[in-house]
Amino acid sequence: MADKGSAPRAHVFNVPLGNDLCDVTAQWILQSAGADPLAISNNILLLPNNRAIKAMTEAFVRQAAPGMLLPHMVAVGDMQLDEALGPMLDPIQAGSAIWPAIASFERLMLLAKLVQDHQPGDAPLSPAEALRLARKLAELIDALEVDLVDFSQIADIETEAKELAEHWQSAYARLLQILPAYRSALTARRLMGPAERRNHLLAALELRLAQNVDTAPVIAVGITTSAKAVARLLRRVALMPNGHVILPGVDLDLSDARWDDLSPSTDDSPGFGRRRNVEVHPQFHLKHLLELMGIDRSEIDILPTARPKPDAAAISEIFCLPEHSIYWQDLPPLRKSLPHAKWLEAEDSAQEAKAIAVRIRGALEVAGKRVALITPDRELAVRVAGQLHRWGIEVDDSAGIPLLQTPPGTLALALVDVIWSRFSASSILAIAKHPLVFAGAERLAWLDHVRQLDLALRGTASGIGLSAITRRLQTARKPNEALIAWWSGVATQLAPLERADGQPFEHVLASLRDVATALTDGGIWRGASGRELTQNWEEVTASDLSTLGRVDATGLVATFKEIFSGAVVRPPYGGHPRVAIYGLLEARLQQADYLICSGLNEGTWPQIAQPDPWLAPAIRRHLKLPTLDRNIGLSAHDLATALGAQEVLLTRARRDRGGPTVASRFLLRIKALMGEALAPDDALLGWADALDHSAEKEPFAKRPVPMPNAEQRLVSLSVTDFDQLKSDPYSFYAKRILGLPVLEKVDAEPSYAWRGSLVHDILEKWFTHDNCAVDKLVARADALLAQEASDPLLRTLWQPRIAAGLRWVAYETKRLMAEEGRVVAVAEQPGTVHIKGIAVRGRVDRIDRTADGDLVIIDYKTGKPPSPKQINAGFALQLGLIGYMAEALAIKGVSGTASHFEYWSLAKNKAKDFGFIAVPTSTRAADNKPERADFVAFAVEQAEAAIGKWILGNTPFTAKLHPEFALYGDYDQLMRLQEWNGRQAIIEDAA
Repeated sequence: MADKGSAPRAHVFNVPLGNDLCDVTAQWILQSAGADPLAISNNILLLPNNRAIKAMTEAFVRQAAPGMLLPHMVAVGDMQLDEALGPMLDPIQAGSAIWPAIASFERLMLLAKLVQDHQPGDAPLSPAEALRLARKLAELIDALEVDLVDFSQIADIETEAKELAEHWQSAYARLLQILPAYRSALTARRLMGPAERRNHLLAALELRLAQNVDTAPVIAVGITTSAKAVARLLRRVALMPNGHVILPGVDLDLSDARWDDLSPSTDDSPGFGRRRNVEVHPQFHLKHLLELMGIDRSEIDILPTARPKPDAAAISEIFCLPEHSIYWQDLPPLRKSLPHAKWLEAEDSAQEAKAIAVRIRGALEVAGKRVALITPDRELAVRVAGQLHRWGIEVDDSAGIPLLQTPPGTLALALVDVIWSRFSASSILAIAKHPLVFAGAERLAWLDHVRQLDLALRGTASGIGLSAITRRLQTARKPNEALIAWWSGVATQLAPLERADGQPFEHVLASLRDVATALTDGGIWRGASGRELTQNWEEVTASDLSTLGRVDATGLVATFKEIFSGAVVRPPYGGHPRVAIYGLLEARLQQADYLICSGLNEGTWPQIAQPDPWLAPAIRRHLKLPTLDRNIGLSAHDLATALGAQEVLLTRARRDRGGPTVASRFLLRIKALMGEALAPDDALLGWADALDHSAEKEPFAKRPVPMPNAEQRLVSLSVTDFDQLKSDPYSFYAKRILGLPVLEKVDAEPSYAWRGSLVHDILEKWFTHDNCAVDKLVARADALLAQEASDPLLRTLWQPRIAAGLRWVAYETKRLMAEEGRVVAVAEQPGTVHIKGIAVRGRVDRIDRTADGDLVIIDYKTGKPPSPKQINAGFALQLGLIGYMAEALAIKGVSGTASHFEYWSLAKNKAKDFGFIAVPTSTRAADNKPERADFVAFAVEQAEAAIGKWILGNTPFTAKLHPEFALYGDYDQLMRLQEWNGRQAIIEDAA
């Protein structure tokens, strides 16, 4: 016992690695209470956050019988401390009234307005960028207030700030204007910032505890923040007779020299000093907290119910400062091994998730065993939870799901997206197919109409707005009156959103709310996710949104995402009692028998903090604010704590959705220290892969070679079918014999076929109605593509190209008429001939007649014409067969000898202008092309051979017979191309 004149001993305890902080704390409190069950309820527990309260409650439930009275628990990290502290601050002394905290979104809008008002130059920021900068500014203000840095201290370093780069000086100058304006605005409203208000409440609590030293036991558990107000409170609690501070994972065995090395050091040079990169160490934040508390490490005792972990020294070595790693080679083997840890490296995140699920399922076979997955990768957490569903295991992801990834959030985002895309077909279908839309008894009938709409809207868009979709349905080849009537009702419901562009933001939010409510019958606002959306929506709409101005559709999606970016939906409790998924924050106070630490890739664990756009790193160091490296140190401490579990599995994937990944620096350090002592869990990947595969190896899919009977083969052909029949007989079989039409994409990009149809339509009308007048052809192109209702991409990208190509066609036609005496005989005329008894039909683009009466067969191309190699191989028969039709009098209005053949391409020529003529026949011996006089006979010969083999013969329709000439892949998925292509030899050998 200390002498009366000596300072009281601080009551600070440490829970070493390998212990569940909440469990051992609950055990210690229960032991201290003795036989009196009511004594536990007299304790006051100060915890870091609300999630810690849940973890501590579960620990008491595990350690004691049901029905016990729990201690009073307070989250000192909660910004609404006055409600949590309750009677501990009641009554507040007169004159110490603390103003309410400003609502979070109200503060965001206030800061966004200040950011806009102090934007340099004349160009205003977009609403999304203003909100992003305001959010980062709010984080900076909180950091300043947490570390009790007065705003005036920033102004005091104006001279040193002039040494910074120009963009940092500009940001600093804006900050000097914004911070006083922000403070004045809060004062005028009689409000406070959340961090400042928490400081006042903690100071009031500290004063109350100092005045009432004989109060009930106060125990601070797991609080490691370096906030000065919190550190002062912890010191007060530690010095109270009935006060105790319990810290997690302080390394009491670390040598004094290494402990001292964690202190930041600055040089004596003028301006901004430099500091060593020690914040990445997992013990730095704990040392910093102890220094703020005025507590020496030697004053810390181990909590009586906790047990030291034998492997703690090895874990400490893993995360030592770089300059200390030179001593690794002299360490004994016991300090370079973690017998209870294994590691796993998967090919991709999908395989990683499956392996984790298998390991969790196996761990549950042990009675009473608790298993937890710790990962900062939310996508991986969702994957694992999904894999566990195969065994009926429901698991709570305590880190929650971003609101905009929940069904209500995705529907709200889809409604915003439909405004941005100006009611594109894909955005309309995304809304119509959403599971919340018409989710009642009429769902099946609704989906029937949605499927019909999906088929009707395939292909290239022909306009913008709801009216464009209505026009597409009405002008379809076979209009569906029932579908048009149904769509009319849907369009009426969506119509308020069509007027959103240019409206005030609050009006647009009201329209979104009304449309979403009508489409879902209010379902979007129900359930845990719906209630969270409702709460956030009400907070947003209750704020002054004038800063966002009027809605610009192009930036609406980004603005909407920025508004709701911080909203998270916590899952309702009720998952498996022995399985949990934690984020790093949730895992800091909880432990399990088996821990799986996943997502150990650089940028994920540790997550790299985004740079502060307001304060330069040098200024942050000068003000002694946490640097961006502090987060790395906290992540290191999280992993060090997890490594103390009874069993640990470390996992990463070589690839994720974004591409190849880099292993975490932490994992690389572990492998560097442990070497072969860190065993890989090789068997786990095999078990994971076996989940979806049979024991026997599945054979490769074989190349399709369908053999229809003679009757099925008797189909008519188009002159354009021969290329497909000869190069890819299977695709011809699927198209002509099975009758499977190609299903185009929704909102497809303009294809060569689409552009060709458009050009042919213009040229046909030019020939029919305009008598081939040059000026009228260009006018038709401009009139068709420059309509107000046409797609903006089409008008911007293709109108100039198509117009330039058509202009070339007009002038080239005029030149040939004047110089060679050509005349246009026919255009866009159909014809049919019989080859070996099979009808072959075609449609000629254009036929000219020369001065001597011969025919010139012309085919328009919007891309490149066929190559000589393709023609010599017996492909591209269209021109020759059209010539055969003309000579056989099968084309109305034309007769004579087809002696000239030309491709008129509207693509760029060698001079980078638009338009050129390519001749597929030989004009000299070196051309290596069919002779002009023999071209028709050559084409007919090739067509007869193809008809004899596949239409009249019994040759199988082999997939990709000549892949070098198979230009289209419309049926590649049907033939399962990726499963056998390149493996033909292997399959044949196996057979």
